[in-house]
Amino acid sequence: GFTAEDVVVRLSDREFWIDFLRTRNVPEEQWQGVLEVIDKSEREPREKAAERLGELAEPVFQVLEHGGQSAKLDTIIAGLQQRGLGDFVKVDLRIVRGLAYYTGVVFEAFDRAGKLRAIAGGGRYDNLVAQLSDGAASLPALGFAMGDVVLGELIRENATARAQMEAAVQREQQLDVYIVIAKEERRGDALQQIQQLRDAGYRVDYPLTPAKVGKQFQHAEQLSARVAVIFGEEWPQVKVKNMATGEQGLIEHEHLRARLEELF
Repeated sequence: GFTAEDVVVRLSDREFWIDFLRTRNVPEEQWQGVLEVIDKSEREPREKAAERLGELAEPVFQVLEHGGQSAKLDTIIAGLQQRGLGDFVKVDLRIVRGLAYYTGVVFEAFDRAGKLRAIAGGGRYDNLVAQLSDGAASLPALGFAMGDVVLGELIRENATARAQMEAAVQREQQLDVYIVIAKEERRGDALQQIQQLRDAGYRVDYPLTPAKVGKQFQHAEQLSARVAVIFGEEWPQVKVKNMATGEQGLIEHEHLRARLEELF
C-alpha cells in the first residue's frame, strides 16, 4: 500500500568513503571513526562533527552537501529505474551504517515525511562470514533488519496500507473448516479428523471445551469459516454445512476429505 510518496530508501556506498579516505592518506585504523562521524552527521551539530573530523571536515561536508560520484550506485539506480522503482530510492552518502562489518552498498528506509526513525537498514558485507567462522568459510552476503514498531506506526498512518494489512490479516484468520462437536462422546473422533485435515493443509478450529451447538456455529461465523462439520448423533456420518450458502448434507466421515475438495 505504500507509494514513493510515503517511503524512500536512502542508498550509499561505504567503498566510496574508503576510497575517499585512501586518497587523503588517512590511516586505516582511523577509517571506522571517520565513518561513525559521517553516520551521525545528520543527528548532531555540525560544529561537533567538524571538531571530530579535523582537517577532513571541509572535504567531507563538501561531499555531504553536493554529492559524490559512484559508478556502483549509478548502476544500481539505473537498474531500479528500469524496474519502475527509481522513485523509491535516492543516493545519500550520509548513510554509512555504524557497524564495522559493512563493506559495500548500504541503505536505510525512511518515511518521506521524516517523522519516524528508520524503518529498515542493511547492506553488503563480504567478510563477516569469514570472521564468524575463523576463516573456515568465506561468502559475500547482503542483509537487513526492520523495525516492526516503526513499520506498524507508518501503516496505521496510511489508510491504503492499513486497509491492505487488515484484509491480509482477515485472509490469514479465515478458517477452512470449523468442527462442531454436538455430542461430547464424539470429541475423540472429531480430534482424529481434525489432525488429519490439518496435516492435509486445511485451517481447522474447534471448541476446546463443551459448548452449545448454537454458540459453536456463532464462533464459526466469527472466524469466517467456509465450512462447518458437525460431529453428533448421526455418527459414523457427519453433517457438512456450507457456511456461505447454508447448504448442508450428511456424508460418511471417511468421505469428508473428498467432500471438502469438492467445496474448495
